[in-house]
Amino acid sequence: MKFKGTQLIFAAAVAALLLTGFGAVQAQKKPVTLRDVFGNRDFFAPRISGFAWMPDGEHYTYLKRDDESGARSIWKVDAESGDEELLVNAATLQLPGSDEALAFQDYTWEENGDFILFTLSERRIWRRSRIGTYAVYDMNAQKIIPLPEHEGGVMNVKVSPDGAWVGYVFNDNIYIMNLESREEIQLTDDAQEHVYNGRFGWVYEEEFSIVDGWRWSPDSRRIAFWQEDERKVPEFVLTNWMPLYQELVHIRYPKPGEKNPIEKIAVIDIDTKERVWMDLGDETDIYIPRIRWTRDPERLCIYRMNRLQNQLELLFADVSTGETRVVLNEQSATGWISVDDQSWLHFLEDSDRFIWLSERDGWNHAYLFDYDGTQIRQITSGEWEVLEVKGITPDGETLYYTSTEVAPTQEHLYRVDVESGDRERLTEEDGWHSVDVSPTCAFYLDSWSSLSRPAQRRFCDADGDELRVVGEVDMSAFDDYYWSEKELFTVTTEDGWELDCSMMKPANFDPSKKYPVFFSVYGGPGTSAVTSSWPSTMNQWYASEGFVVIQVDNRGSSRRGTAFKHAVYKQLGKWEVHDYVQVAKYLSTLPWVDADRIGIWGWSYGGYMAALSLLLGDGTFNTGVAIAPLLDWRLYDTIYAERYMQRPEDNPDGYDVGSCIVHADKLQGNLLLIHGGMDDNVHVQNTMQFIHQLEEAGKQFDMRIYPNGDHGVAGGMRSRLGLFEYYMSYMKEHLQDS
Repeated sequence: MKFKGTQLIFAAAVAALLLTGFGAVQAQKKPVTLRDVFGNRDFFAPRISGFAWMPDGEHYTYLKRDDESGARSIWKVDAESGDEELLVNAATLQLPGSDEALAFQDYTWEENGDFILFTLSERRIWRRSRIGTYAVYDMNAQKIIPLPEHEGGVMNVKVSPDGAWVGYVFNDNIYIMNLESREEIQLTDDAQEHVYNGRFGWVYEEEFSIVDGWRWSPDSRRIAFWQEDERKVPEFVLTNWMPLYQELVHIRYPKPGEKNPIEKIAVIDIDTKERVWMDLGDETDIYIPRIRWTRDPERLCIYRMNRLQNQLELLFADVSTGETRVVLNEQSATGWISVDDQSWLHFLEDSDRFIWLSERDGWNHAYLFDYDGTQIRQITSGEWEVLEVKGITPDGETLYYTSTEVAPTQEHLYRVDVESGDRERLTEEDGWHSVDVSPTCAFYLDSWSSLSRPAQRRFCDADGDELRVVGEVDMSAFDDYYWSEKELFTVTTEDGWELDCSMMKPANFDPSKKYPVFFSVYGGPGTSAVTSSWPSTMNQWYASEGFVVIQVDNRGSSRRGTAFKHAVYKQLGKWEVHDYVQVAKYLSTLPWVDADRIGIWGWSYGGYMAALSLLLGDGTFNTGVAIAPLLDWRLYDTIYAERYMQRPEDNPDGYDVGSCIVHADKLQGNLLLIHGGMDDNVHVQNTMQFIHQLEEAGKQFDMRIYPNGDHGVAGGMRSRLGLFEYYMSYMKEHLQDS
């Protein structure tokens, strides 16, 4: 448009107004707030509600709520075309004896694809375990089948591969129910107080991430299960302060060097109820972290691990006799062996071969073995890590996995030919790709971001070609905010280790000024924090509050091979703090960093790091906030502590080196301790023993206790916001000019 005469004069006046006064206020950007962190949906890519792959690998399902009735239904989507159809209309389903529409909390597909398990109600036991009421939906008959209403609920529910039975645990015994006749059969009857069939106590659940303690055989004729005996495990007592007279909560919690639960493995015939115990050897002070059926229903695979967790054996058991033989033996001379996604095992169809992930060459890679334990070939190799196997094609020929081959700070999806070892990168864009591969590997959902691009979710085919985008962040959402970029850099320590680090500068950064530094740490062994991904909103908030935000992948972190990871073995705390100090010294050389105002905060292991850095950091850190901190490894559980530290009698000096309680008299700087009084994971005992030593040493500190807080410390959102606001105000009080 062209302006003439008075129009031009008016336009000039408007332009001048926009540069001053009202216009300047309108154009001013605003900082990211804590409310944005928890409540600004524009900052996050939309999720697919209730997303689940169907067992056919060609479709997925999601949940949609009816606006009028409020009922939730399951919709089926063709992964390739995006075409969708109503699959299960909950508004038309009623439980027997009810005239109300089916109300459910969650749903899962059973493996054979003919059944859906509905969670009707559920309550939490510990971090991962749940107990409640459930119903099975028969897709073919289109009918809902509720499980028996046992008082208190049932857990670990699964439909048999042949679709004839549903099994579950009630009162620590295993039951099955015929889906046709509704007949219920109790298979075990020897549970007693602290002796469980088909489920676990606290320590196995927490440290081996395992809740479900039983497995159907491939032919549905037998069930293999753990029997756990916790009777000799020492008891720890938590206090609920809310009633008029406090209540004591008892938990079997083994601390380093103390008695562990004893595990046994049995296989029971569902027709005869005959039980066969598997031979696990004479030593009972061991771990049985996994069992897996082979493709042969007569043969069960059992993981057997020594107490120090530096030796892992795969046993093959004859389920008819209980006889076992060692097929594979993994040992570590430099550290530990983890049982998690990095110890993946898959038995190939129609073949006496299996694929196994191992760190035997110093990097986590895939190997092919036969049933005699003979290595046929190493499938992947190189100075990079297979992070997680995401799937294998039904013919067993192609393995899909994520790895660090591009860089330790990036995660990408690859596929490899099992026979030839030829591999192909499927995710092309630099950054962090979190993928969910369909059961047949025909499609995958890629959720990814980079340093310069916020999260996007898209479906891709098996070759990595994009089919469609199903959710992404609109870049304009950040236009009104001060938004700090995340920068990656490295620091080489005095003893030659290169550390990956990330930095976010304060909002409206001015290089002529000096800024305080905010280390946000976790640091636990086998974890990592520095990624080539879009900056987190939490770190944006820290930067908006005026801090240079730093994260470090210290020694002990994952993604860099076992030499880097195992450097902390038997001396947790020592090298992590050393590395943080090295990074802080580097930052102190930058002209816009105030070396006298460097703070550090963390939660759980990160809280431990924050506290220990103020004790052993030689005054490098001015202020620290330690939330739910583990402060002496003698006070934690056996599986975690002994994995990295061995037992106290094996490594007394190591336990002392990393103990905040032992080094309490070395405190320099301002320390805020925050803990939940009902923390079943890291007991508040840690903080109580530590503050006793601080008091004995004449040291000043600050503390806040959340009486009924668990390891998450704060309960509802209001309490959680208050927690974050409190420790931020503490950091600002001590690290920023008044």
